[in-house]
Amino acid sequence: MFAQFIQTWLTGYYRPSLMIERLKDKPAPQWGFYGAAGRALLDSIFLYVPLSLLGRVPSTPSWLTFIPTSLYYRAEIIMAPIILLVQWLFLCSVMHLILSFSGRKSDINQIMNITGMVALVVGTILLIWDWIYIVVGLKSANLLGISHLIIDIWVIVISVKGFKKILDVPVWLGILLMLLWILLGMPFAVFIRGPV
Repeated sequence: MFAQFIQTWLTGYYRPSLMIERLKDKPAPQWGFYGAAGRALLDSIFLYVPLSLLGRVPSTPSWLTFIPTSLYYRAEIIMAPIILLVQWLFLCSVMHLILSFSGRKSDINQIMNITGMVALVVGTILLIWDWIYIVVGLKSANLLGISHLIIDIWVIVISVKGFKKILDVPVWLGILLMLLWILLGMPFAVFIRGPV
């Protein structure tokens, strides 16, 4: 099963439609959880642990007064996976409720599978992009945030394909749902600090 999961994840980079096709018969919501948790752990281990060890400090101060800004990346090692998973569960629930109340076919397990795997695929690219941004020496947190929003177009495209293929959600509605996903996800970002 682990090999199938890895193969499906990697397929998301060169044939996202095939990744979605493979998800149709995979255990739901387990694969979505593995994807979302994998993305969260990648950030924790490969972004926040190194930033903490390098002694880096976020450019924006901590909103959580009990965590000093100087220790925020260390706190993110534990906080980021929890926040990302709570955000994912909340947003999946919102998508399910919207589809259900609008009288359309909905399956929260499949929503979780699609969005969890997409989070892992695109989250890995975001992690690589963050390190490129750091190594090149760019310092603007705003520019980094804008670049993340541009990369999120990929999240929208793959998710809309998944919603259409697996849940028969019209493309226009899938796009609106994913734009809402991004908007509703932004408040969670208050607790996550970028790497600059």
